[in-house]
Amino acid sequence: MPVMAQTTRRVIYRGNPALASMLVQMLEHEGVTVKWERPLEQRGVGEMAQEVIVQMVATGGFTAIAAAVAKFRKHVLGRAEATVENDERDNDEDQ
Repeated sequence: MPVMAQTTRRVIYRGNPALASMLVQMLEHEGVTVKWERPLEQRGVGEMAQEVIVQMVATGGFTAIAAAVAKFRKHVLGRAEATVENDERDNDEDQ
């Protein structure tokens, strides 16, 4: 069984606070460890218009991180954004 190289990447989430935890769950389902702070959610009339930016630190295989983010994007269909930031050493990898 091949050993996957571990990497640490910043994942940036933009959207409704309620969907941020879904992204974290999808990352963890792929075996990725995620450090993040849950955003405050406003309840009531303005909650659907509320948008937050959440920075997450994801540690795991790059393929696992990218796969989870791709699944999240497909699931939310444009209601939120998630991007994986590359570091300078890995400029040839896709986000």
